[in-house]
Amino acid sequence: MIRVAVVGIGRMGGKHARNFCKGAVGNARLVAVCDTDAKVCETFAAKHADVAVYTDLDKMLSETPLDAVVVATPHYSHSAIAKKALEKGISVLVEKPITVTVKDALALVDVAKAHPEAIFAIMYNQRSNSIYARAKKIIESGKLGDLQRASFTVTDWYRTQYYYNMGGWRASWSGEGGGTLINQCVHQLDILQWLLGMPEKIISRCKTAGRNITTENDVTALFLYKDFDCVFTASTHELPGENRFVIVGSKGTLVITRHKAVCKFLKMDEKEVNARATRDYGNRKDKKYVKKRMYYGIGNYLTDALYGQQCNILRDFAAAVEKKDASLLRARGEEGLNALNIINAINASAWTGHTVDVPVDPEKYEKMLAEKIESEKKTK
Repeated sequence: MIRVAVVGIGRMGGKHARNFCKGAVGNARLVAVCDTDAKVCETFAAKHADVAVYTDLDKMLSETPLDAVVVATPHYSHSAIAKKALEKGISVLVEKPITVTVKDALALVDVAKAHPEAIFAIMYNQRSNSIYARAKKIIESGKLGDLQRASFTVTDWYRTQYYYNMGGWRASWSGEGGGTLINQCVHQLDILQWLLGMPEKIISRCKTAGRNITTENDVTALFLYKDFDCVFTASTHELPGENRFVIVGSKGTLVITRHKAVCKFLKMDEKEVNARATRDYGNRKDKKYVKKRMYYGIGNYLTDALYGQQCNILRDFAAAVEKKDASLLRARGEEGLNALNIINAINASAWTGHTVDVPVDPEKYEKMLAEKIESEKKTK
């Protein structure tokens, strides 16, 4: 039984703590929590007398024997908290995003590498969605052929002004490090690169629509790959919104929505269809395809309703820590660099109006973000 602490027991961290307390992660026991909000700590302590409660991280790390720490605090603090735990040889699971800037993330990854005895993971719970996992296998198997085009529309993360008013750190460059991209869409950006790989360049446009915030809530970006392009569109102000990932290859098409996918596998590669054509629209018999559907499944719906999809990642993390085997993770901590590189590149392109290379220049992005924060302060 591994001993776990959760740092940051607000909205999401509180959910993680409750899952540990009710035994949803069988081989892990919550022994401590830490939060800088004394009232939050008092409320938690009243319900969980057997869990040590702290408002001081250093005190918790020095007083409580721990095997693992789950970090669920505001984005900017992820790196500093994770480093302190890793330097003590304690395994760490960081909530998404890994941190706010690639420069900071690289420093955190270096600390993790210097302490291989500790497991380092990131909360990319969308990777536990069986639809995405099966889609990855299809692409890697070559069943779609050579990738030719992709588009990902993510407009179903609806957020009201009330949501942004709940915490002063939300949707601000100084408090959150960004808006829709770094908060909600980091999940889809991880899935995008997990399935398609990393783009070489990005050009984008970001804006704020219908909300009194200083960061973006509407994004359009073009991801440039060596042999194909991907259009990424996201917003948190649309209703009803959709979540649709289309991947087109020379041998077929894959259309993924939130909990199902439709695959159309050509019986013949498009290149061969074109070569064999004896009529302007191609030979009808050569264009035939097999259609298959994939579903998320009622069992997954029920489990998610009880524990949340994040619990899958908690279980994998606990197993990896117990067995000292990082291969059991859905996503290693250093993989958080990929989506963060994309986010930093989208922002940099939107700010400069230029196409940006991926990975981004860490120093240049750090300076640009600092300028956005200063401008935000003056506006407020």
